[in-house]
Amino acid sequence: MQIFKWNEILQSLATGSEIPFFEKGCGISVGSFDGLHLGHRKLLSALVEKCRERSLLPGVISFSRPLPSIKHSGDYLGDLSTLSQRLELFEKLGLSFAIIVDFDDSFASMMGADFLNILLNVCNMSLLAEGIDFRCGFKGATDTQAIRYWAEQNKVFSTFLDPVYYHEGSDEEERISSSYIRNMIQKGFFTTAEELLERPYELDIETFRKEGAITQILPPDGIYHTKSESGESVRLIIEERKIKSLPECKRILF
Repeated sequence: MQIFKWNEILQSLATGSEIPFFEKGCGISVGSFDGLHLGHRKLLSALVEKCRERSLLPGVISFSRPLPSIKHSGDYLGDLSTLSQRLELFEKLGLSFAIIVDFDDSFASMMGADFLNILLNVCNMSLLAEGIDFRCGFKGATDTQAIRYWAEQNKVFSTFLDPVYYHEGSDEEERISSSYIRNMIQKGFFTTAEELLERPYELDIETFRKEGAITQILPPDGIYHTKSESGESVRLIIEERKIKSLPECKRILF
C-alpha cells in the first residue's frame, strides 16, 4: 500500500506536476476511521468493490490523529487505534493507498469544493464513497447534497452508505461509532468492543515506546491478564489511567 502525506498532494497542485501513481484514476473515502469498526469496514468494502468494477485504485484520506481528539480535546477519551494500526488494517482491507493529513488551521479553513477539486485534479478521483452524514470543508458546511451536486457536475460517481447498527441483546439498537466503542473500553466491556471492531481491542505498545506518550484509550484501573501479539500471557497494571510499566511486547490484546 502506498502512503502519501497531504503536503505531497498540495505540492503537486502548486507545481502542476502529476503523481504517476494516480494516472489510471482512483476511488476515495475520507474519514478518521478510528478503530475501523463494522461501519467503517462496510464502507471500505463497498469502496474496494466499486473500484474493482471500474478498474480504479481504492484509497482513503485519513488523519494522523482522529478528528475528535482535536475538535473535542476537553472531554476526549482517547484513540481506539494508532496511525500504525490503521494503516495495517487499511492494507488488509484491500486499499491501495492512504493519504495522511496533519489537521491544522489551513486544512480546517478549506472550502469543501476546493477540497474535492484537489482530489479530482491531483488524485484523478472518479469515485467517492462516504457515510450518509458525511460533511467536509470549513465547519462541515459541504453536506451530502452539495457533494452529490459537485460530483454530478464533475462526472464523479458518488455513493453514500447508511449507518450500521448494533443490537445489544434486546430490541434496542445502537449506532456503531468510534465514540460508542470508546465508552465500552472505558467501562471494560471488551467482548462488545471486539464484536464491533471484529478484532480484540489492541494497545500499540511499540508506538508508545517510540513516541513517549499513550494516545489510546485505556480501560478502568486494575490488573489485567492479557495476551501479546504472539499469544503470550501479559500481566498489565493500570493505575490512574496510566500503564504502570510497559511490557516488552509490541501489542497487547484484551
